[in-house]
Amino acid sequence: MENYDVVVIGAGPAGLMAARKASGTGASVLILEKEKALGTKVCGEATSGSTLKDAEIEPSPRFIANSVRAISVHAPDESKQVEIFSEELGFSEGYILEKAIFLRELASVAVKKGAEIWVRSEARDIAPVQGGYNVAVNKFGQSISVKAKVLIGCDGINSLVAKKFFKREGYEIIPSIQYKMVNCNLGEVNTLDFYLGQKVAPLGYAWIFPKSGDKANVGIGIRGAPAKPYLDRFIANHPEKFENARIVEVDAAPVPIGGQIRKVVHGNILLCGDAAGQVVPLTGGGIHSAIIAGRIAGEVGGKGALSGELDPKEYPVKYRYWKSRIDKSLTVLRLIEKLTDPEFNQLAEILTGQDIIDLANGMNVERVGKKLLDHPHFAERLAEALLGNQED
Repeated sequence: MENYDVVVIGAGPAGLMAARKASGTGASVLILEKEKALGTKVCGEATSGSTLKDAEIEPSPRFIANSVRAISVHAPDESKQVEIFSEELGFSEGYILEKAIFLRELASVAVKKGAEIWVRSEARDIAPVQGGYNVAVNKFGQSISVKAKVLIGCDGINSLVAKKFFKREGYEIIPSIQYKMVNCNLGEVNTLDFYLGQKVAPLGYAWIFPKSGDKANVGIGIRGAPAKPYLDRFIANHPEKFENARIVEVDAAPVPIGGQIRKVVHGNILLCGDAAGQVVPLTGGGIHSAIIAGRIAGEVGGKGALSGELDPKEYPVKYRYWKSRIDKSLTVLRLIEKLTDPEFNQLAEILTGQDIIDLANGMNVERVGKKLLDHPHFAERLAEALLGNQED
């Protein structure tokens, strides 16, 4: 039997941050990762400069493939688009990561703080026992028992921790598929491109995230239909970018878009990241929100393990700001998923870059609601609902 104060299940952004912060309290920490390497889950790899700041890690060419200075959101009529320039909006520069390398950097910091990490070590079962929990682990084919005073579940969509101890009513996922492509003709390589429309990506969107002048992550997330045919059609419809491009890697994974689950603490167990639905629904972005959740849960879990008393309210209260953003983004998602392609085209002529940023990220949505009151077609369909979602 191996004994630890805190066991973190899952070595993604949330898990690695949780392990670092729990170790920083003086607790003994073990991270269990079922895959043989970090960063195997499909990801567009785009994130903001503030994400790295909150992860307490300096930008480095070791894990940054490209910088992002602008975003272009394309309506179904691609002649209509909204340009978002980060400098004009006062935001820091964004990045396209080499996510696997980024996670190894986070893991390195966690290990230096004292955390231990086991890869290819899958948690098979969890049982409450006196003073904590026993975790049955398959480590490189060998059965090992690990005891923890506190568990932090960061084990993704198919979370064992969530299935054993949490109810996930309303937990909704969107299938996504992404190609890593080479020999693309991208034009502006510091711009992220998003494409909307029922014919392009029903109830979702397609994306092009440049990693260099001729390499890109090209993907799609949709609901109600297989994703791959839509992605293949999207690429075929943009020969100016992809006529001579080739696919060198294919990844697919579901992304939770139903918002954070109601409870994220059960006894001495805390749930973070995709496992808890802590993803911004409208964008599907989860790196930043996961890092914040892991940072808070790690500190709370480490302190609770050492003191013998974990405050069940501390983690949810400290995460309230992000929970509010996730909730507001979900409200916006539910509204816009009812729009037709012609209505998307109309919105592209009304909304500014700031409006798009606020709606997508669940920030200042009431301001956008007030703006839409001046447009009769959208006043009842969008504005009133946005104005009814003002509570933080």
